[in-house]
Amino acid sequence: MTIIIFLIILSVLVIAHEFGHFWIAKKAGVGVKEFGIGFPPRARKLFSWMGTDFTLNWLPFGGFVKMEDEGERKISVLIAGVVANFILAWILFTIVLMLGIEGQDGFVQRGLFDGLWHGLLTTGKITWLTIGAIWHLLAGAFTGQGSLADVVGPVGLVGLVGEAKMLGLSYVLYFTALISVNLAIINLIPVPALDGGRILLVIIERVRGKRISPKLFNMINLASFALLILLMVIITVRDIHRLL
Repeated sequence: MTIIIFLIILSVLVIAHEFGHFWIAKKAGVGVKEFGIGFPPRARKLFSWMGTDFTLNWLPFGGFVKMEDEGERKISVLIAGVVANFILAWILFTIVLMLGIEGQDGFVQRGLFDGLWHGLLTTGKITWLTIGAIWHLLAGAFTGQGSLADVVGPVGLVGLVGEAKMLGLSYVLYFTALISVNLAIINLIPVPALDGGRILLVIIERVRGKRISPKLFNMINLASFALLILLMVIITVRDIHRLL
C-alpha cells in the first residue's frame, strides 16, 4: 500500500510539473504533440485535448511533454514546471492547515483565507530552508567536506511515505508539499538535463547571438541525463543496502 501511495505522490508531482510546461507552451503558441504520464513504451492513448495526445506509458516513474523545438528555447516555458510545483506546494500546505496538523505550538487549524496566507508563508520558509540545505550539500561535495549520506532516493522516499502514512492524511500531504518544493528547486540547478540547465543554455545562446546546434544541444542533455541516472542508481543501491 505504501508503494502505491508513493507512486500516486510521484505521479501528482510530475503531472503538475509537466502541466506547467504544457500550459505555458500552449499560451505561447508552441505546439505540444504529446503529454505522457510515465515513460515509454506507450501503453495506450488516453484522449486528445487542445491538439495534444495524452498518453499512459508503461514505466510509472515520471512523465514528459513532447513539444516543438521552439518550446525548449523559451524561458517562460522552461521555468513553468518549477512554478507549477511551487503552486502545488502552496495548495497542499493550505489544505494541511485547513485540515489541521500538530505543530510546535500544539494543534494548528486555519480557515480558507488564513490558510492560504500561512500556506504561502510556509512555502516560502520551506523554500528558503531547502535552498540552504542543497547549497550546503553541493558546496560540501565540491570541497570534499560533505557527502551524500543524507540524500535519499526512491527507496528511501518510500520509507518516509510509510512513516507519514502512519501519522495521517495531513502528514502525507505535508510530505508531498515538501517534495514538491524540493523538486522545484532541484530542477533549477544549472545541469543541462534539468530545467535550470536548459535555461542556462538558452541564456548562453542569447549572449552569443546564435543558437547552439541541435546535435550539440541533444548531446549535452543526453550526457547530463545519463549522469543523473547514474547518481540515482548509486543512491538507490545505498538505500537498499541500508535496509539489509
